[in-house]
Amino acid sequence: MKNILIAATLAVSVLLGGCAGSSIYRGMDAASGAFVSTHSPVVSVTAAEDYENVLSGYTLCRVSFEDSMMGMSLAGVWASLQDREGSQLVTVLAECGSDKIWEVRPVGVDFQRLKVFYEKNGVAPDDATVHVYIRPASMDPWSKLFASAGRTQWEGSTLVARYEWTNATQRDKLIVEYREPAPEFLDGMNPRLSDMTAFIERSQQAFTLGGVSMPVTPVSSGRLAISDMLLSPVLGSVTMNGFLLF
Repeated sequence: MKNILIAATLAVSVLLGGCAGSSIYRGMDAASGAFVSTHSPVVSVTAAEDYENVLSGYTLCRVSFEDSMMGMSLAGVWASLQDREGSQLVTVLAECGSDKIWEVRPVGVDFQRLKVFYEKNGVAPDDATVHVYIRPASMDPWSKLFASAGRTQWEGSTLVARYEWTNATQRDKLIVEYREPAPEFLDGMNPRLSDMTAFIERSQQAFTLGGVSMPVTPVSSGRLAISDMLLSPVLGSVTMNGFLLF
């Protein structure tokens, strides 16, 4: 997993200069229509033009510690949901306690137990770690939120392209999911390479990352009603911050 947006953070440092006393905001920006974080990391996630905002909000989630059900840790989670005909986009920023870090390995995440069709660990510092897999409806935390907001939600499983970054401290994790209805395969068969390539290309065109122009215009949002049992495997597991052990 790569550190997030080193170049973008440097690019917006001038915009944030003199704003050290500004409040920290994570959520949708009404002015730009993007999901933004104004601190740790400074980043925006902007959906393609034809996406519509569905809802956004905040929750606390009990995530696993060292991928064990015996140990749990609280994480703050900010999320936004957007959609267009045939696809959805979910942006999640999760922050763990100062004595913990997010695992840089895929530990405690849902795709550990699912078949992964595509995996990529980026080379550049701000490249994403990408996984493409099918998430069963029974494991999906977002479908009920789309449905509760009056959006048409497909039945069955979801084909997910998961993009993931952490910041330098590893306390914060950004996840962007591009989602489509899962195609049907014969048992034991994989999707065609051409179909998978086209899906990944659509996911790459669905959003862009950038800096944040201050000030932002916060969007009123509420508490997200998501089961920890569903959300925790999307976020992954935390572990002890090794720097605090010395």
